[in-house]
Amino acid sequence: MMKKTVLLFVALFVVNSIFSQTKFGVKAGVNFASLSNVEDSYADGTSWTIFEKDGMTTGFHAGVFTNIRFGKFFGFQPELLFSMQGGKQLWYEHLVGGSGGIVAGPTMKYQLGYVQLPLLFEIKPVANLGILIGPQFGLNITRKTIYTYDGKSETYSGSNFYYFYDHGFIKTNADLVFGLQYTFKEKIMIGARYNPGLTNNLDGSYQDNWRFAKGWKSNVIQASLGYLF
Repeated sequence: MMKKTVLLFVALFVVNSIFSQTKFGVKAGVNFASLSNVEDSYADGTSWTIFEKDGMTTGFHAGVFTNIRFGKFFGFQPELLFSMQGGKQLWYEHLVGGSGGIVAGPTMKYQLGYVQLPLLFEIKPVANLGILIGPQFGLNITRKTIYTYDGKSETYSGSNFYYFYDHGFIKTNADLVFGLQYTFKEKIMIGARYNPGLTNNLDGSYQDNWRFAKGWKSNVIQASLGYLF
């Protein structure tokens, strides 16, 4: 009986200590996103397509987070965010045989909206400054392409997402997160992060199974402002 009572008091002390060092917050900020590591080819051998990264897209992120302290130097910060990211691609087509050559194609701006779950470990080398590192898992819920060719633009979204939706586009992804955050007066938080993609957003065949593509790893730079309650 005495042992159970001691264990109960220890458990209550640990829970109370954790909750006494737990803070909740909201945050929002800007994204600068690009897509990389694209591989694309025709299976019939007549030509292959080259996608080149053509710059970044600007988006935003917003959501909630919890900061849990484990002593003076360590913490854990899970978050739930909506993040609008994507990238710009320039499309070339290289012809095989005949005259050969490279034919310039369209430019495509992709806007991809994700619900993301960062699970971040925090190291605090000095007061108020935190170093964040950890995995991030995402689920795509919105998608749009702005397709521009010969001075004309068209927009595709939802099931008409040009032209990878239902043809190899992967709705889930995983990233790494490297970041810094600084807290003013224990309430206002500013942060910067770099999130390199770990998984491909595209993997499969499309256009009647004779063309194959993979790649499209997301790379995102974020700057954010948060408030702790």
